[in-house]
Amino acid sequence: MSFWKPFRKLYIKSTDFTHSYQGKDKKLVGFYRAWSYCYDFSVGLDPAFGREMKSMIGLAVKPGDTTLDIGCGTGISTFYASEIADKVIGIDLSADMMRKLEQKISRRKLVNIEIIAGRFPEALPKNIKFDSIISSFCIVHFTPEQRKSLYKQIYSLLLSGGRLGLFSAQGEIASSFETKDEIVSNLELAGFNKIEINDVSDIYRIVKAERQ
Repeated sequence: MSFWKPFRKLYIKSTDFTHSYQGKDKKLVGFYRAWSYCYDFSVGLDPAFGREMKSMIGLAVKPGDTTLDIGCGTGISTFYASEIADKVIGIDLSADMMRKLEQKISRRKLVNIEIIAGRFPEALPKNIKFDSIISSFCIVHFTPEQRKSLYKQIYSLLLSGGRLGLFSAQGEIASSFETKDEIVSNLELAGFNKIEINDVSDIYRIVKAERQ
């Protein structure tokens, strides 16, 4: 048994309390205001978190892409994507998390990342389209009903042949996340095809899908 397996399962089961946050912006903003101070440290405790997130990005993001990172937070996924894509736009509801990201962008002097503090998709510029869209541990904050429309909105923002990449936890272990059947149903309803789902590192889930 992996040394990390019992700790991963205990951690991810503990996230069931986030049911009460789903679809409630004010609660989420308050939660991430507190967590912003130690977010990078806490997720970095599990070496599989960054490794599997990077794997998802490698599947979804291609050289030359303009990529959207939904729920970019402090930018862990944003920075991975910026190593491949020509441009990455990160959007997040939490101004506190975004300030951490701004500081990191400034220190690294990166010029291919743009960030937007606000609600998805309302805060995005009008008529914008993307080659790829990624999201890590963000869909969990939407209610099951909201997820159906969310995937349709994501689909509409992708160019033909565009790719969606998701990194999260397995809903069969932690009930606040989607099960495999729910993901497939929601993505197919939105119009996606070539849906690939891989369960990795005990609790995590990588999803890739394409717009026709």
